Amino acid sequence: MPRPTPAERFAVFVDTDGPTPLIRGVIGRCHIWTGSTDPDGYARFWLDGRNRRAYHFAFEQAHGPVPDGHDVDHHCRNRRCVNPAHLRALTHRANVLASSNIAAYRAAQTHCHRGHPFDAENTRRRKNGTRACRACDRDRRNAPAPNTLERAA
Repeated sequence: MPRPTPAERFAVFVDTDGPTPLIRGVIGRCHIWTGSTDPDGYARFWLDGRNRRAYHFAFEQAHGPVPDGHDVDHHCRNRRCVNPAHLRALTHRANVLASSNIAAYRAAQTHCHRGHPFDAENTRRRKNGTRACRACDRDRRNAPAPNTLERAA
C-alpha cells in the first residue's frame, strides 16, 4: 500500500462542517483542524520531519508560498480554521491591526484618553515604542504640587 501524500494526511484532520463566522466578508464555514494544536490554540501538522502550522500548509496548497514579510491571517478569527478561503497573507503590522487585541486597539486610537489628538505635533514615542501625548505631559508638568497638609487632614 503506497504511503499517503501530505495532502491526504492533512485531509484526515479537517472537519469541513465547522461554524459559520460572524465576521463581515468571510464566506462559508470554517474548516476545523481536529489534529494537534499548540498552547495558543493554533493548528499544527507534522510535515517533512518538523511540526508546522497547519493553516500555513492549507494556505500554500491553495495560494502558493507565503510572500516574504507576510503572515498568514485567519480572517475568520478562528485559530483552528484551515479553510483556504478564510486565510490571507498580510504584513505583520496589518495582521496585528486586523486582530482584536490591545495592540490593535491602541494603534487604532486617534486621540489620548483626555481627548488630545495623536498627530505629528502632539505625539512622542516612548523608548518602548508606545505613544505619549505631549499635551498631557505638559499639563502634568504645569499642575500645582499637591498640598501635603490638605491630604493629612
